[in-house]
Amino acid sequence: MNLSLPQRGSRFWIGPAFFLLAAAPGCWVPVLSGVLDEQGWSQHITTAFLLLPITAMLSPLFVAARADQVIAAEKLLAILVGGGTIFLWAAFETLARAESATLFLWLLGLNSLCTAPAWSLLNTVTLRALDDPARDFGKYRVWGTLGWMAAGWTVSLLAMDQSPEVGKLSIVARLLGAACCFMLPHTPPSGQAKNWKDVLGLGALRLFRQRNMLVFFGTSFLFSIPLAAFYPHTNLHLKELGFKSIAAGMTVGQMTEAVAMLAMGWLLRKWRIKWLLATAIGCGLIRYTCYIFGGMMDSPIMILIGVAFHGVCWAYYFEAGRVFLDRRVGADIKAQSQALLGLLTSGLGTVVGMSVVGAIHSHTVAENGEGWPTYWAILTGMCAVCLVGFILGYRKHED
Repeated sequence: MNLSLPQRGSRFWIGPAFFLLAAAPGCWVPVLSGVLDEQGWSQHITTAFLLLPITAMLSPLFVAARADQVIAAEKLLAILVGGGTIFLWAAFETLARAESATLFLWLLGLNSLCTAPAWSLLNTVTLRALDDPARDFGKYRVWGTLGWMAAGWTVSLLAMDQSPEVGKLSIVARLLGAACCFMLPHTPPSGQAKNWKDVLGLGALRLFRQRNMLVFFGTSFLFSIPLAAFYPHTNLHLKELGFKSIAAGMTVGQMTEAVAMLAMGWLLRKWRIKWLLATAIGCGLIRYTCYIFGGMMDSPIMILIGVAFHGVCWAYYFEAGRVFLDRRVGADIKAQSQALLGLLTSGLGTVVGMSVVGAIHSHTVAENGEGWPTYWAILTGMCAVCLVGFILGYRKHED
């Protein structure tokens, strides 16, 4: 009986890489606001959540261009994930000792600067390795969802929902993930830099000349603004309602996301991409509508129902959107196009989003917890604008 692991370069390693790279942030991102609040650093919550998207604006395009032009994507990915772990360890050590909030934020930012391009690079490796990405991408990407879920359940099982010890769990996942990245299918560069724009990773900007691409990227940016409230403020709202196992509760979204991922290949073959993306935005609208009722009824159950719709929203907009991009762009900018989507959503969209939702939250939600329904209603309206704009702006295309 042969129990040896698959060789380096096998597609087998894509699943473990997705699982571990998602589990690492899944240990701390959903509970970070609660951890900082417990440590007496609640005034730094918005700054901490802003750091992640700011760094996501700085490195992905330039790094992705290296994968398109210079170095194999799987090697670059492993180096970034492994290197960033040093800063993640130092950040959570600083947090555990409550030594310096400023130092913690700097270290967290350096960690994010290293790992911001990781997800786009892993998607690039996966899409290049698959014979039929539209059919098979969801089957591999679902392992990332399962990794995030496993992290959330582990954190709550160990009663670490408000403990800086979650950093240690994340570090273990990251180190194992870096090892898996070295084992991924070989993904050599497929293009060469022709000018300074290519060197800086700006070649993908030419996609804005296509109407449907412009509508897709524009909607992605705008939709990321209300989405920025999901992790920091869902956490705080559930905490105010007395819900204890927040990390585990938030995995309801990953459960529905996993189901959606497994069905994604079938839907991409049966539906036009326009209506799949529109359905996703609609689920985002329903998500915050449930939050409104959760605030009016003081019901954490309604909040968790909203979280469930978030899973479908994420799978069918951001992940199906990656397959959509892979279909439409040339081989010379595949990594850059994925990085551009990450920059506009996880980067610029979230920076603007955190600033906007932070300001709205401070003006609508009082210290005694009143005002949550109004806050979520405003974000629901933002999602509605995105839905109408996308439907009217995206023209019929043979997908």
